[in-house]
Amino acid sequence: MREAFRLCTIFGIKVELHISFLLLMLFFAILNPRVFFYLLLLFFFVFLHELSHSIVAMRYDVKIDKITLWPIGGVASMERIPKDPSQEFKIALAGPSLNLLVALAILIPLWLAGGLSRLFPFSQMAFAPDPVSIAVIILKVNLLLGAFNLFVPALPMDGGRIFRALLAMRIGFSRATDVAAWVAKGIAVLMFLAGFYFNIILMLISVFIYLGATQESQATLVSGLLSGVKVRDAMNPQAVTVSRDTSLEELRALVLKAKHTGYPVMEGGVPVGIIYLSDMEKVQRGEWPLWKVERVMSRNVPVCSPEEEALEVLLRMHSRGVGLMPVMEGGQLVGVISHTDIYRMIEIMRYLKG
Repeated sequence: MREAFRLCTIFGIKVELHISFLLLMLFFAILNPRVFFYLLLLFFFVFLHELSHSIVAMRYDVKIDKITLWPIGGVASMERIPKDPSQEFKIALAGPSLNLLVALAILIPLWLAGGLSRLFPFSQMAFAPDPVSIAVIILKVNLLLGAFNLFVPALPMDGGRIFRALLAMRIGFSRATDVAAWVAKGIAVLMFLAGFYFNIILMLISVFIYLGATQESQATLVSGLLSGVKVRDAMNPQAVTVSRDTSLEELRALVLKAKHTGYPVMEGGVPVGIIYLSDMEKVQRGEWPLWKVERVMSRNVPVCSPEEEALEVLLRMHSRGVGLMPVMEGGQLVGVISHTDIYRMIEIMRYLKG
């Protein structure tokens, strides 16, 4: 079952809706159309928030593979986190800045028209089908999004990334991440406890922050262990490949012999696909002699060079959703690298640096 569905592509960035997001929207579209309208507004500006991050990141040659909308917000999938603190600062600041600018753009004409009283009580989102009421809702949504993301200094939220960037300018990226992660976990615990008394949504957000901070801390540890490790150091130079015309039955025999879970599909010395064991499961076992690799292979074939950083390639694998990359040098296949190869290298470096 697909976990996300493509909505569109903007500036080369895929925009996807997670299945849980679609189910949530369907639920409220049926149960309460008014809440559905609020959610549409909210997630439209969540999308613009993430798009702002992405556009600034692309200015620093950080590739953005996709933006995914979840029930708890949006996530822009970056191939790497800039190690330059000033770049991370500007990328993190872009999202809340967009929301606050939208709020300001509505607040000024509302103030000039003498309509500031329409903002209160602030917690009330009363819908009325007139332009001023809709403008007030948009203002409130953007003000909340901007302020919450900017002023809560907890990873992986924008405020936490800004906090880490400012710390990193003084104590370095690795130590700054450790400090920011501990601060984020403390905030998450306080938010979870507050959720008992105020709102269960706070509890859900606190779990997201705690898990996100833990992941950031682990990612920094991995980054340190893989520092200086090249693809050449971790790759398997004995690449086992297949052709388009290899049958799945022939591939089965090769798998039993080579014991890999993925194989580059080559044509004229160029990788044109990758076949995984999971691809074989799409076909009934009795039909394997009749099916060729070409019919079920994955055509998503990112490649890398042996001189690239292993960490950069690992992040690219995650963002592209692949488990294997052909390694090319001078137009020739010189090996393959997989998640397993890199994780094995992490364990080796953990031992050597421990």
